[in-house]
Amino acid sequence: MTSEPRTHTASAAPSFLTGLVAGRLPLEMLRAFPEQDPDDARAGEKVAAELHGLLAERLDPGELDRTGELPAGLLGELGARGYFALRNDPELGGLGLSDHAAFRVVERAAQWSVALAQIVAIQNAVGVAALLPTLPPGEGRQLVLRHIREATLSGFASSEPSGQNNAWPGTTAEPTADGSAYVLNGEKLFIGNATVAGVLAVAATLRVDGERRLGVFLVDTADPGFQVTARLSFMGSHGLPNGGFRLNGVRVPREHALTGGPGGGRLPTSVMAVALLSAVYFNGAPALGIARECERGLREFVARRSIDGRALMEYEAVRRRVEATRAEIFAAESVARWTLLTADPATRVFELLLAKNICAATGWEIADRTVGLLGGEGLETADSKRRRGAVPFPAERLQRDARGLRISGNVDFLVDIQAGQFLLSAFARNAGTAAAPAAGSREAPDAGLTPVNAGHLRAADEDIRRLARSCAELVRRHPDQAELIAREETLRLLGRISAELLTMCAVLGRARRGPDSQDLADAVCSAVRVRLLGLWAHLAGETEPGTAPDPQR
Repeated sequence: MTSEPRTHTASAAPSFLTGLVAGRLPLEMLRAFPEQDPDDARAGEKVAAELHGLLAERLDPGELDRTGELPAGLLGELGARGYFALRNDPELGGLGLSDHAAFRVVERAAQWSVALAQIVAIQNAVGVAALLPTLPPGEGRQLVLRHIREATLSGFASSEPSGQNNAWPGTTAEPTADGSAYVLNGEKLFIGNATVAGVLAVAATLRVDGERRLGVFLVDTADPGFQVTARLSFMGSHGLPNGGFRLNGVRVPREHALTGGPGGGRLPTSVMAVALLSAVYFNGAPALGIARECERGLREFVARRSIDGRALMEYEAVRRRVEATRAEIFAAESVARWTLLTADPATRVFELLLAKNICAATGWEIADRTVGLLGGEGLETADSKRRRGAVPFPAERLQRDARGLRISGNVDFLVDIQAGQFLLSAFARNAGTAAAPAAGSREAPDAGLTPVNAGHLRAADEDIRRLARSCAELVRRHPDQAELIAREETLRLLGRISAELLTMCAVLGRARRGPDSQDLADAVCSAVRVRLLGLWAHLAGETEPGTAPDPQR
């Protein structure tokens, strides 16, 4: 048996990005929308149900929200049961799940406690269990294998007091005179699990032959030079162990480091894929958990309430919002399936980047809608409802939790900008040839779609071609990459348009496999096309002087 996290895939479909750069619908991906291996799906749902049951027994989410204190021994119990190694093999104490099954476990946990789900996400997405595939044979790999077997709490430390978007960390790694180790100095802040971890992967800047490089170093928190400097509390996710720490001469053996190539301020490619997957686990999965819990609360509320003797669901405005909630969950779930079941992480970096915002925005929109639809009961705390004998649905807490998911892992508008930059860089590498397909030369896999959804597919095809032409023209007009990178609003809009098109493709690909989802796909695509109208108008305002942009979404 392999000791790597495992991924069950339906086929090695091409990247969504390659379709955008080619200016064509990603036909192969649409035709072969991935299906989860049935055994893996059953195993994942079994683990998700067991974890949810354990949390229901051991953790009061309202009490955690009030105190921020996890029950004694709970983290140790989670590790002992394998929840910190969801994707690793049983021989390491793991549960052997696929990427998507592990995502579903985190999502289900978030329906009970977002903070606890995020702890599990950190362990499985950027903790030592996730870093194993990036490590070559040797002492460093053996160290990580030991930590996985021992269920050591861990995390990844990148953000610093100056922020997380600087190309080069202020934390430094200096080689020792004999070259056997690195000495780390610096500070980190906003680090998940920092206050409870036994080992942390720390990003730092080092110099090799006078050139800067990025590296990731496995730091033992028992080192006397490691000091926790802050224990943080957030507006939401109360109980999430997050903090800051200082490194003062911490020694890390050379074998416990991963270093990138010269220049560019980039982590090793394998580590970058892990980092992006972590955002989907840490933000996307909890966001979907919040969305599902809000939908449950919404349906319970509208079923028991009436106005003038008329059930709430009989009112069009209420019915539309409840139905929109179902469609938005379907959309985010489709993107997660498309992204996590399709291919190896190294080939889906762009999709992972988009998926973080798609899922996080969905969680926020639904949580905010739930607060509004519940009226006074939405803004009211669960404790207040309980005191007066009302159903204590925690809409206010879920909304706070959801808002944080649009910020952690990088604030949403910056993720859109990064996606736009990623897209234009791909066009620049291809010298703008992606606009070659003629506007009328369509080949769309309409089979399996209703006529209205076939129309949505043709609209997506046309918008993908339009995006290709727009990107090719931007690259042509701005051959200096620095000029393009400075156009941040343009980049943001390109990122948003890409996310909307990925959403359309994902739901239509899924609808081709399931006739029962045709109406949901229609609802999603209709809403996406309305948003795209505004985004295209706004983009025209940024690229064509004198055109007034629409307000930001």
